[in-house]
Amino acid sequence: MLLTIGVILLNYYDIKLPPNGNGTSFDSSLHLAVLVVFGMKYVLFSLLLSTIFIFIFQYKKMVWWKHIFNFSMYVLMISSAYCAFLFFGGKIGAFNFAYALAYIASFGAYYTVNAFVMTFYFFLNSSQRMHVIVTNIVKETFFEYMIILGGAVILTLSLPFYPMFALTMFTSILVVLSIIFRKYSYLYEEVLKDKVFIEQLLNALPSGIIMNDKLKGSYFINESATTLLSLEKKDIEHMLNERQKPKENKAFWELLLANAPVTNKKIVYKTLETKTFLISKVELKNRYDERIGEITYFLDITEIEELTKRMHQSEKLALMGEMAAKAAHEIRNPLAVIHGFLAFMNENLHERDREQYHIPLLLQEIDRINAIVEDMLLIAKPSAPVMKEAYIETIVQDVLSLFQQTLEAKNIRVHVRLDHVPLQLDSKQMMQVLYNLLHNSIEAMGEGGTICIYSDVDETYNMYMYDSGSGIPTHMQEMIFEPFITTKSSGTGLGLTIVKRIIENHGGTIALHDSSEKGTTFVIRLPIRR
Repeated sequence: MLLTIGVILLNYYDIKLPPNGNGTSFDSSLHLAVLVVFGMKYVLFSLLLSTIFIFIFQYKKMVWWKHIFNFSMYVLMISSAYCAFLFFGGKIGAFNFAYALAYIASFGAYYTVNAFVMTFYFFLNSSQRMHVIVTNIVKETFFEYMIILGGAVILTLSLPFYPMFALTMFTSILVVLSIIFRKYSYLYEEVLKDKVFIEQLLNALPSGIIMNDKLKGSYFINESATTLLSLEKKDIEHMLNERQKPKENKAFWELLLANAPVTNKKIVYKTLETKTFLISKVELKNRYDERIGEITYFLDITEIEELTKRMHQSEKLALMGEMAAKAAHEIRNPLAVIHGFLAFMNENLHERDREQYHIPLLLQEIDRINAIVEDMLLIAKPSAPVMKEAYIETIVQDVLSLFQQTLEAKNIRVHVRLDHVPLQLDSKQMMQVLYNLLHNSIEAMGEGGTICIYSDVDETYNMYMYDSGSGIPTHMQEMIFEPFITTKSSGTGLGLTIVKRIIENHGGTIALHDSSEKGTTFVIRLPIRR
């Protein structure tokens, strides 16, 4: 009866070891020890009783045929172990070193039969090959069985002399160990849950995070870091372990490998596209406030940088608007007086005197100043577009008619292919946009050349304007829409700024699509209001 109670307790209080959480039951230690000391009948009788009790208390958790299967398997294992023990000359009774081979054969038979039955069971219930199943079972159970057999040897040594005490102490110790290991497994699971939760939280952040734990010699790299750097985790770890500094993005990797802390430093990182990172590095400390590594986190601020540039441009435009409003009052009136006197002198002076005092040139420069003032006023106080349904090709034809003589004189060919789509436009303002762009294209080409105006339609109406001129210098392409930026010696640098303001007031965008020595293409995207 004591043996039966021990088997039931050890079946219930199995040893659970993390991380897998599999339970290792030591009831086999009892079976083997009692088998070689007292014989097989005691073992089989206790096995029958324990199976009946387990079935009664677990009939809802396990189907009846599994209890029969387990009972049959244990009977086969115990019978095989007993036969092997007797075959190799073993005698039932106290432990004797003379029967060492019999003990080993008995334990080996017990394990072999168990492994064979489990292999056959999994082979019938899975699609894996036999050798794969055998390999997995041996890997998972061999070490556990060595511990179980060790427990059986310890119990065998003490069982003949103090059977009641030995069974009680062996069972009690394993029950206590089971409770301890279950608490340990529970704590391990809780820590593992917290770790998984923290990793999910860190992986969900948009910031790239690289944590170097020098105490463990390991790195934590979140998903955002691999996305931002366009690298796999293993590649990042390899570069950090080897302390390699690639030729590309050298500044970033130098900062990452350095030990000094960093706070909000901007670094340009180039992959297929150029990004700007805001990087910080702090110390990683343990609970004793000892430094054990570093945490580097970085954020992609490319869009913020672009937005900041736009804000600065808006501030410049606002300041220029304020200046233009004041300039209109302060400059316009004196200019009108000067222009009037110069015009009077131009009409009344002799031609020789006009040339001597450069009166025509002065009038021309006064007109240029007036043009700048008018453009500044247009930027400072742009009128809201009066939207009406119109077709862009009609406006293009009207603008081309204004340049007809110039186009013929310079032998410039114009090709127009525009989709016939109704748009909500302010025709006068759009005419000014096209006038400025065509005027720039004509000046860029000089004598001879081609202008192509074409479109395509998706979610927006996209109009492209190409000219075969000399192109815009590379260093000026990014700031071509900023005020007072021009490639022409006589230009004001405000034409494209006005064009952009008008297009944006229409809810659209304008951009430099392409520019090289072969020509320049602008693209205007306008919303289609259906």
